[in-house]
Amino acid sequence: MNGAERRISGLLRQIATGDAVVLTDRANSPARLAALVYIAEQYGFTYAQTRLVGQRLEVDLVRDRGTQAQQRAVATLAEFPQAGTENGPAPGMRRRSLKPARSAAEPVALLRARIEYDAHAGDLHWRSKAVFMSGVSIVLTLLFLPAGVLMALAVGLPTFAIFMIGLWVEVQRKDRIARRVRAAGLD
Repeated sequence: MNGAERRISGLLRQIATGDAVVLTDRANSPARLAALVYIAEQYGFTYAQTRLVGQRLEVDLVRDRGTQAQQRAVATLAEFPQAGTENGPAPGMRRRSLKPARSAAEPVALLRARIEYDAHAGDLHWRSKAVFMSGVSIVLTLLFLPAGVLMALAVGLPTFAIFMIGLWVEVQRKDRIARRVRAAGLD
């Protein structure tokens, strides 16, 4: 049994034993978590929230009591009786993996965006990070000042530039994810 099959069988055990499921991934992969959420939705669960606990992502799912969700769960159980084992694929996934099939690619991508959006909701605002990074660059420049002004600038300015470019990329990525989640009406 490979890693994907172990994750799927663990998810199915949680689904069978309760009305709430908590998913984690050692590598904090939003793609794997989104695939697992998609599978759980096929079994009558719905996404509740994602939170960052320390350095680990935790995704909470709850059982959906709606009639459509219950009908979907019954149909999925009938169609995929051996999901999570070596003999059967999971709903919407390629055999023996957590890679979505073409039919599930877009819903899984939206779930991934939602997971990333929720995970970074409590993140520090970019202005606070910019102030911190600027302060680090200034302190680094001052530390190298005894070696000469040119040396201090040669260390401080590139450090500042790298920090700001990294921050800009992060802000652009978060904005792109937020736009996608809002466009899908998942906000």
